Amino acid sequence: MEIRKNFLFFFVHPSKYYLFRTTINTLKSKGHNVDVAIISKDVLEELIKNEGWEYINVFPEGRRSKKTNFISILWTTFINLIKTINRLNKIIKNKKYDLFITDDCLVFNGWLKKIKSIFFTDNELSTVPETAFFLMFCTKILAPASVYLGKYEHKKNGFDSYKELAYLHPDYFIPSEEVVKQFNPELKKYFVIRLVSMTASHDRFIKGISNKNLQYLINILEKKGQVYISSERELPDTFQKYCLKIKPNEISHVLSFAEMFIGDSGTMSSEAALLGTPTIMIHDFVDRLKVMQEKENKYKLMFCFKNAQFDEMCKKIEELLEIENIKIEWKKRQENMLLEKEDVNTFIIKMIEKI
Repeated sequence: MEIRKNFLFFFVHPSKYYLFRTTINTLKSKGHNVDVAIISKDVLEELIKNEGWEYINVFPEGRRSKKTNFISILWTTFINLIKTINRLNKIIKNKKYDLFITDDCLVFNGWLKKIKSIFFTDNELSTVPETAFFLMFCTKILAPASVYLGKYEHKKNGFDSYKELAYLHPDYFIPSEEVVKQFNPELKKYFVIRLVSMTASHDRFIKGISNKNLQYLINILEKKGQVYISSERELPDTFQKYCLKIKPNEISHVLSFAEMFIGDSGTMSSEAALLGTPTIMIHDFVDRLKVMQEKENKYKLMFCFKNAQFDEMCKKIEELLEIENIKIEWKKRQENMLLEKEDVNTFIIKMIEKI
């Protein structure tokens, strides 16, 4: 008889809800007790509610700093980290857990309480050096095999796949045109632009797509179809007519049927590419992201540019716009990629049950 275990998952980003959704539901179906803790971040709480899980929001006011000064941002980040650790301690002090799974400071609570922990990352340590604090205290690291974690490599359990395939692999996700019909009834050709807020500490020296460049992109794309914008940041009134109005859990359907995706979001760029949608990512860290380089160079699913390469990026977009039936070619590339990648959910569940 399988021993019933107690797990605590702590998420600080919507993408981790998607990553661990199947894992959590599978563990529950096996009779394990699974608790979920979160912070307020974008649409994370709404996604958890829609899933029907019970949860605790340890930071309902959100941890995003409203400061613009670099030192102030660092100080606020540090204070919020301490607050998070203290609030998590209040949750776990009267419960007995076998394992913590997170992408944040819960690993420190685990170290203090001598509870094993798994930390997830798909970023190079050189790209997000502050991650070293978490890697130092966790028991194991869950990461794509291609991600290099320096002196913490010995802790890594690497999987030959991408985190997004945990929820976007055809075995788990079937795109629905009915979602698209909500805002595009005649299913006309359309493009999606994603804009992030760039307020995270690791984004401090990074610029996203400016409003000026956004208008330039719209002008290019509108010649070939409709344009929709998904934005974390507030946009001027002139762009409001383009804003996508859908439920948070419907975005994958929208990306799947889009003719092209352009964005400064790593997660959504990766999602679009893995769904077989021609993808353009603009971000100053693209040359340091191994998982993105593999999608670009090995599988030809996306093209990556730095902000200084905006003109070059626009030329590539115009080139792609002239390719007839481009989605058919990209679906072939998607199929080739899927043949080589392992099931992320099976890997994670085996890893969790082994620890």
